[in-house]
Order: sequence, then C-alpha cells, then structure tokens
Amino acid sequence: MVDRHDYVPQSAQSEEALRLVCTEVWGGNRPIDTPIELPGVRGHIFSQPCAGGRGGDIHYLSVCSSGLISRICLADVAGHGAAVATVSTEIHGLLSSHMNWFDQRTVLKKLNRRLMEIGLDALTTAAIATYFPPWHRLSISYAGHPPAWFYSHAVARWQPLPTEHPQRGLADLPLAADGTTRFTRKTVKVQHGDRLLLVTDGVLEAHGPDRVHFGSDRLEQLLNENASTDPHKLVNGIVAAVRQHARDENLAHDDVSLLVTEFVPGPPGPTLWQIVKNRTLRPRGNSHDPRFAPQP
Repeated sequence: MVDRHDYVPQSAQSEEALRLVCTEVWGGNRPIDTPIELPGVRGHIFSQPCAGGRGGDIHYLSVCSSGLISRICLADVAGHGAAVATVSTEIHGLLSSHMNWFDQRTVLKKLNRRLMEIGLDALTTAAIATYFPPWHRLSISYAGHPPAWFYSHAVARWQPLPTEHPQRGLADLPLAADGTTRFTRKTVKVQHGDRLLLVTDGVLEAHGPDRVHFGSDRLEQLLNENASTDPHKLVNGIVAAVRQHARDENLAHDDVSLLVTEFVPGPPGPTLWQIVKNRTLRPRGNSHDPRFAPQP
C-alpha cells in the first residue's frame, strides 16, 4: 500500500501543456490530443471523431475568475451536425456564465431546460467534474453518462465513481429527456496523487469482428495493471488498447474521447491572496495559443 503522504509529483511532460489560469473556457468538438494544466490539476485529453473534422463528442475545460475552481466537461451527442453545434454552444455559454459556481448541477439543470426549450431530439449525455484545490474537494455529476473512474493514491487502485440516485423522482437522465430530471452529485475528498478518468461511449463500446465490446471490466483491468502510470502515458495506453481491440487504427466505430487528470498542489499562497491577485491582474494561460487550437 502506498501512503498518501508519500506522494511525489511526477516530472513535467516533455510536450508543453495547455494551461488555463483564470476566467477561461476552452474546448469544442474537434480532434485534440494534448497535456493539460488547470489549478490543482494536470493531465491529458484525447478526442477523435470517427469521421474526422467535427464529431459528436464535446469537451470543455474552464477556470473561474479567481483562478481556483477548475471544471471539466465531456458530452456525447448522438449524431453530428447542427445538434452537436447547438449543444456545444449552450455548454460553452453556461460554463462561461457559471464558472464561479461551485455546484455543477446548476449547469446541468439549466442545460437540460435550455435543450428542452430548443426541442433537441438527439440523445445527449454529459459528465461535469469540479475541483476546488484549497479544500481538496472534487464533485462530479452525470446526465446519462458513463461513470468516471477514480484512482486513490493511498490504496493504489482504480474504481468506478457513480453517484447515489435518490429513491424518488427522475435522476441523472440524458439531457432533454425530461424537464423534471434531477441531477445528483458525488463529492470526494482527494489527496495529491489521486486521479480521475472520464470517457465517452466510444471507449466502452468499441468492438472487434466478434462484436464483443471493450467494456468496463477490460478498462478496469487495464487501469489497475497501469495504476502508477503517468496520465499522458495512460491515455496513450488506453487509446492503443481500444485500437487493438477494435482492430482499427482509425477508430471508425464511434467518436472516442477520454481525459485523465491527476490532482496536484494548487496555486501557492493563501486563498484570499489568490482571489485578489487573479481578479486584479487577470493573468492568462496559453489557451489562445495556435498550438492548442483543435485540428480541422
């Protein structure tokens, strides 16, 4: 067993990471494969549409105006085209207007209501995770999306991270399925070295000639066989395993997106100082750098 106090940050990636500092929202639905850094978070994101160009998987990262609340969103829209563009635009707008809110359930609730008003009929799932470094608090909510996987550095093991559904009423349904849907959340106290994995169905439902899905059991085995692997290498390993299982280097079966994050020490200094500094100086990351623009 690895004691949580034994955590030592791994060396930085040789490839420069996409870095968000404060008051930034970045993402979309085009191919991306890059290391990322947010306050208290480092990791790697991979997204590949099955037909190239723009796909049905949507990914977004955001940081609040105080430079402390880090948020990650993955969504999966059935189909391509106008429906995906609509969902992507609405997610971007809500993440921007609610970047200072701790509770991501508000984003899902308003997104669900908005898509119902629009009359969206494309099945859409989403997962949103929020992390606040000063409290070491991770919170995650789902809308019909596959549960995330959580790695505890203290026990050196990956496990699914589902929420607890209420006994009454509709909960955590896909977006625009029902206007009365309630969205729940799972809150976890994390330690440095803990990790989180988000995937879309394209990972779990990849199948080969025998029509057997890659599946959650195979993913869990892969994760625990590589429990201490760096997030960048872990993403590459999962993608390689899915390609091998599907016997398709191009992953033409579906859009494939996944994101692995590791929780690391957040911005140094008192929380109040971080708030004053970031709201006064408005530092920027490199999310506008052309190197991190999604590929056409």
